[in-house]
Amino acid sequence: MARGNGEGSVYQEKSTGRWIAAVTVDGKRRRAVAADEASAKRRLREMNHKIDDGVAIGDGSMTLGQLLEQWSTNALPARDLSPRTIETYTWAVDVLGEEIGTKRLKTLKPEHVEQAFERLATDGRPPKEGRRDTGPIGRASLVKIRSVLSKALTYAERRQLVSRNVAKVVELPAEAKRTEVGRALTKDQARRLLRELEGHRLEALFTLMLMLGLRPGEATGLSWENIDFEDEIIHIRRSLKLHTGQLVVTDKLKTSRARRSLDAPAPVIAALKSHRRRQAAERLEVGPLWNNPEDLIFTTSVGTPINPSNLRRQMASLTDSAGLGRWHPHELRHSAASLLSAAGVPLEEVADVLGHDGTRMTALVYRHAVSPSVKAGKRMGDILGA
Repeated sequence: MARGNGEGSVYQEKSTGRWIAAVTVDGKRRRAVAADEASAKRRLREMNHKIDDGVAIGDGSMTLGQLLEQWSTNALPARDLSPRTIETYTWAVDVLGEEIGTKRLKTLKPEHVEQAFERLATDGRPPKEGRRDTGPIGRASLVKIRSVLSKALTYAERRQLVSRNVAKVVELPAEAKRTEVGRALTKDQARRLLRELEGHRLEALFTLMLMLGLRPGEATGLSWENIDFEDEIIHIRRSLKLHTGQLVVTDKLKTSRARRSLDAPAPVIAALKSHRRRQAAERLEVGPLWNNPEDLIFTTSVGTPINPSNLRRQMASLTDSAGLGRWHPHELRHSAASLLSAAGVPLEEVADVLGHDGTRMTALVYRHAVSPSVKAGKRMGDILGA
């Protein structure tokens, strides 16, 4: 049955008996196969609506690899992501492209993704010159890959390139190796650490990280303008990153929720005031050698940013001296989440304090205990009795 000029046509193929809806767009003929004439007419109407709305009509041959390339080129740069996160996304796109990039979007099924994940969890990626990630890929990495796939397919859904996001129903393989469960300081251990910190040059830094769960880069990237002493609020706006061997302060934080303002407990404010006096004295002592153009709160003795490896060493030394063994700065973040949760702070509030996008990461990775309900932020001073 012919349609009006410019609207396309619906017809039945003599050789196959299939019904076809067809339109010509920019000189290219686009077709959609249907089971019967009524379905073909509906598909034709849908295609014409897309044309009217300015939505691109695919010919059904776009592959996942092509979609991932389009998403990486058009959507990824527009996101306010840290260099480290973009690096992770790019890696995930590379893995997906290599494993199932040739699959057409119209035929992509959850099973295709699950089969690829099983291969990755069992055998890892195929050997390649310069490639290091050839061993089995763990569960946490597969979660990241699935998340990137879901984001790309959501992009495709909005452009009507796919009818559903198959990543949302993909199950991870049972054999995928789980990351070792993190650990957190108990209340008594946290108090011992606070006592050990008294008078230490970086007492305010580690107290801040323990009580408010800041990422190491967020804490070392703080400048004095980020502290509102009058209202006792700390504004997380930047982060210190090690990029191509150089320490740089960037406003590209790890997630969209990482940019946050936190009520600070009294011990944190007190420690920051004491640190400000100490830093002023150091600056006078060093004189013209002082080098702190970003006005960072936490620096070396000459004002330069603190290298992450040095921070790790100082943290391990302090916890060792406190009789706690060797701990990593990031475990203070786990400890903050666990202590708040154990005190009954709702998971949503704990996620807000940590700057997580939603509660899933908070619950699965950072929280190590749960109880009934209180209030976040300033409660940490009461929790540790400091």
